[in-house]
Amino acid sequence: MIQEEILILKEISYKENDKILHALSRTRGKIRIISKGSKKSSSHLINASQIFAYSTCTLNVSKDMYILTSAKLLDNFYNLNKNMAAYYNASYILELISYVAQENEVDSRVFDMTVSVISHLSNCTYEHEKLTAAYELKLAAMLGYKPDFLHCLRCGSSINDESKFSVTEGGVFCSKCVNFGNGINVTYNEILIMDKILKSKFENIGFIEIPKTIMNLIRKFLFYYIGKDNFTTLKLL
Repeated sequence: MIQEEILILKEISYKENDKILHALSRTRGKIRIISKGSKKSSSHLINASQIFAYSTCTLNVSKDMYILTSAKLLDNFYNLNKNMAAYYNASYILELISYVAQENEVDSRVFDMTVSVISHLSNCTYEHEKLTAAYELKLAAMLGYKPDFLHCLRCGSSINDESKFSVTEGGVFCSKCVNFGNGINVTYNEILIMDKILKSKFENIGFIEIPKTIMNLIRKFLFYYIGKDNFTTLKLL
């Protein structure tokens, strides 16, 4: 029997009254859980067995998956249901992390960041695209693909002018070295914006003016390194 923090990524109906839950856990990576009887309206597990539910719980370890025995709901991010833009962005983030996270691959930073961005999406009435872009860039960095926006990939000099951002090489070529690598033209201001996104907390992202082109570039960068770009929920954004 173990204690764990979990965020429900997906719920699947199983048998007459049960659910199989796909969850991101704080100390065990992505896990599968069976929640027995949670489809019954009288179940003490009903609230913790729904998508977006963030809980502390007690799990029994079985051969194929964990068994949920008790749970204390910390947040269900109910406000997501009141704002479709927030709901769709949060749904995309769950699909994204469900693909990226691996079973028994522990990174509590990713767990905490995912819970945090879902909370911010739930509590704000706008800036959803900015929050999602910030999550994508920070996730790429946590996965080991952190770009250096302030120094040239080739010569190492400080970036202080229009440059090229290379998705495939994960960084910036300065104006003197742009011919040595493939990249997308970016202004110095756009470089500073991406660096600021990477270093800012979610509560400060709304104060940053982020062009749509930069949001698209961040997504292209992440998708290149995770090897997938056809997420179903993207069609809703």
